[in-house]
Amino acid sequence: MRIPKRVDAAWDWAERHGRALTLGILVVVAVVGALVMPTLGALAVGLLIGGVVVYRRLARRIERLRADNDQLLRDNGNVHHQLALMRRGVKQESSLSTQVLPYIPDSEEQVVAFDTPTPADG
Repeated sequence: MRIPKRVDAAWDWAERHGRALTLGILVVVAVVGALVMPTLGALAVGLLIGGVVVYRRLARRIERLRADNDQLLRDNGNVHHQLALMRRGVKQESSLSTQVLPYIPDSEEQVVAFDTPTPADG
């Protein structure tokens, strides 16, 4: 079954403007309820005020959490950058050390000669 374009557009609008739609419905219910049954009107007004208060509190908390999240992402990026710089430095040092050829003695006598202390050593 295909959904007509006008209905689909209306649902999309309702999804994008959910808060405004909810507030509008509550205001209409509050006005009609106050005329027909004052208790229902009072309930709708209470829900309206409570919803606005809760939304404002959550909006502040969400804003603070998003700021913390952004700061953590920035810190994480800085750490990754520092690690990349350190890795580049390690690679350069290792490439320099592999370019220097180690000394390999020809015989055991040369090894012993390097291990014996000299008079200057003490």
